[in-house]
Amino acid sequence: MKIEKINILVIIVIFIFGCEKQTQEEEVLKYSIFTSAGDGGTVNFTNGLYSQGENLRIEAIADRGYVFNGWEGIDSQENVLEFSVQKSLSLKATFKLNVIELNSNVPYLVEDLVDNSGFILAIENGKQVCYLIDHRGVKQKTWNFELNLGQDAELAPDGSLYALFQVPNDNFGFGGKSGLIRKIGVNNEVLWEFQISSETEITHHDLELMPNGNLLVLLWYRISKDEAKLIGFQSETDIYVEKIVEVNPSLNKIVWEWNSWDHIIQNVEPNHPTFGDPSLNRKKIDIFYNYQSDYHQFISKGDLMHANGLAYLESGDIIAVSVNFYNEVWFIDHSTTAEEAKGSSGGQFQSGGDLIYRFGNPKTFKDASPKILDLNHHPSFVSNQGLVNFMIFNNNNAEGKSKAMEFELPFFSNNMEIGPNPKIVFEYSNQDLFFNIVGSAMRLPNGNTLICEGDFGFWEVNSSGTLLWKYDGLGATFWRGIFYPKNSDAILNLNL
Repeated sequence: MKIEKINILVIIVIFIFGCEKQTQEEEVLKYSIFTSAGDGGTVNFTNGLYSQGENLRIEAIADRGYVFNGWEGIDSQENVLEFSVQKSLSLKATFKLNVIELNSNVPYLVEDLVDNSGFILAIENGKQVCYLIDHRGVKQKTWNFELNLGQDAELAPDGSLYALFQVPNDNFGFGGKSGLIRKIGVNNEVLWEFQISSETEITHHDLELMPNGNLLVLLWYRISKDEAKLIGFQSETDIYVEKIVEVNPSLNKIVWEWNSWDHIIQNVEPNHPTFGDPSLNRKKIDIFYNYQSDYHQFISKGDLMHANGLAYLESGDIIAVSVNFYNEVWFIDHSTTAEEAKGSSGGQFQSGGDLIYRFGNPKTFKDASPKILDLNHHPSFVSNQGLVNFMIFNNNNAEGKSKAMEFELPFFSNNMEIGPNPKIVFEYSNQDLFFNIVGSAMRLPNGNTLICEGDFGFWEVNSSGTLLWKYDGLGATFWRGIFYPKNSDAILNLNL
């Protein structure tokens, strides 16, 4: 019996001791430590409950192009925190873009995030110079000319420069005229020239170098006031419509052309073959859309359309035209013969030279839907995840705030619906970004977008609309900026 009493006593002591130990363990406090990160970085830590007195290490790690900017929830500017847990904490690491002000030309640069894989051809508007710059504002090469540009210039794969130049011609009193195409060699020598300047037509604004080495060029085409009266125009001035020609530099001749006058419609003069309802004939161009309009001063002089930009889609053999005074983009089938381009049949879409698609301003075909473009410039086709999208610089004069806009194009077919504007998939605007006369927007190889604000210089933004670069021309006015990769033939053959 005595032994049994001793065993019971031992058990009671052990039980009491165990309860006291458990109570002591339960008295060890736990605290919640929660961390998060703002845009531009991450936090290296596992959120959870931690014991009082436990030593912790928390590190904020900036993404490329960003720097650590402090913590919210604790008074520390160190990106690494080391402390003993004494209370619950909720911490947020903040970051900011690593912006540097480099010089007077480059007041804003996030060097790690801009597309440094190439150079920008900066084309001064109507001046006698253009140059290649990098993102630090350094001019890699400069071209000086004895004639004023009128307006566009583009590098060819052999390193030469095709450009439009102004020649004297008093028959066309509108800004943007040129009349002369030249090919300039790497040493600024004239290698070839082709003049289109007469009483009836003149080149203007834009040229597009095609993959086959030919050039697409915009022309103004004069229609006499007497001919215009046949369709109902009551005007004392001639009118001027748009024409596109394809020039073969090797053959030194025009090999294809399209004339907007062949594809007009009007509802004024019923006895003319062009009579019809623009709302029912949306592949045609309502020639009276700007009749007696005060939308722009050139309209009163007869410049009704004022196209200003060309883009060519090789995979579809399609031309896009930015039409400034119609606030539209027109799409034209280039697979037609020159004869088919005059009519409404033939070509891959069986529409001849009629418009296969258009968007930007439904009012041009009597639709009440709102316009989304306003004095637009610089059309370009964009490859986006296997799709062909479309980018344009919308000067947006009415709002006083310009936009770079990317649209999801519909599938091109014989019977495309013309009416609803396409879906906007990217748009960038800024209260400081505005010019009503010229400008450009271009998608870069890394997905950023290069924007030309004509009266300032250049901007670069990423896909989320974050500003990464500004180039200040310090008073220069720019027609547009064109990006060329450093490994492109055009740059390699310049031997910079």
